[in-house]
Amino acid sequence: MTSASPLVSIYQVIQQIRSNAAANPGIFQKNEAATRAALIDPILRSLGWDTTNVRMVEPERTVENKQSLDYVLKDAVGNIRAVIEAKKLGESLDKLGHVGALIGYAFSLKPQTFFITDGLNWHCYSPAHSHYQPIETLNLRDEEPVAAALQLIRWLDAALSGHGIHLPVAESTIPSPAPTADFAPKSKPVTTKQPKHSAKQEAEETAFTDVSQLHQLNLPQGQKPKQLRLPNGTVKPISTWKDILLEVCGLLLKTNTQLPIPFPDKAGKKSFLFSLTKPAKGSSALTMYKNQPLFIYTNYSAEACISNALYAAKHLPHSQQVASLAVSF
Repeated sequence: MTSASPLVSIYQVIQQIRSNAAANPGIFQKNEAATRAALIDPILRSLGWDTTNVRMVEPERTVENKQSLDYVLKDAVGNIRAVIEAKKLGESLDKLGHVGALIGYAFSLKPQTFFITDGLNWHCYSPAHSHYQPIETLNLRDEEPVAAALQLIRWLDAALSGHGIHLPVAESTIPSPAPTADFAPKSKPVTTKQPKHSAKQEAEETAFTDVSQLHQLNLPQGQKPKQLRLPNGTVKPISTWKDILLEVCGLLLKTNTQLPIPFPDKAGKKSFLFSLTKPAKGSSALTMYKNQPLFIYTNYSAEACISNALYAAKHLPHSQQVASLAVSF
């Protein structure tokens, strides 16, 4: 007997939210309560958060007798894990003064992450960053639904806070979102009588395909990579083509301190792979480079992600180029 994957449920909710937002924009653009009830609450419930249980999801938490925060999410023993502030559909999430105040109030509760959302657009903030730019963003209207569902799971799956499973909450944390992301919590290996294999041995046993040769393969529609071998030989678990670009860019930024910023992408001088300012259009990921916030542009097709990953890999120091960039499926 098989059971439905939670990914299926979240995928379906995202599709419903898209349709609901498209059919009733006038209502949601004027009414925050309607936005919360129809666009935000369904997402939280699909991720395992019981919005009727105030010990799990505390609504309207007042901070310093001034600011009311819309959702405070708590783990199985009552520790605050995340705070979510809701806005009307289409309302700006980037008003610096207002965002700065919200961040201050939210992080006074010491959560691991803070989100601002209008139901479709989600901005994620981390207490590890002192600036007022989101470290990650997600647009449920534009992002491919499965990728969006995986992102939400990584951010806000209630199981990561000990709800619904026997997880030692004191040891469990919601992973801090980062430009390069694993979409499932890592578990401790189960001890068996089988001989242990090193990461190097496992990588050698896996069939990898050179990324530069992917255009020659007749991949099935919807085919996604599972592992990435970076040019320095490190093997990373991945689940999207965008992950290839982010992993290579992450390695490049860590190992090459002489990159010109802004750094043009493969398309040429008018578009940039790395920039100090958030791109006006399209998705991007925030990271740090030489102690400054830096944006990695990610609004590329799968083919362009691969092309730019290969382009970025060429700028790695020679010490980091001991293997070809390759993926496994």
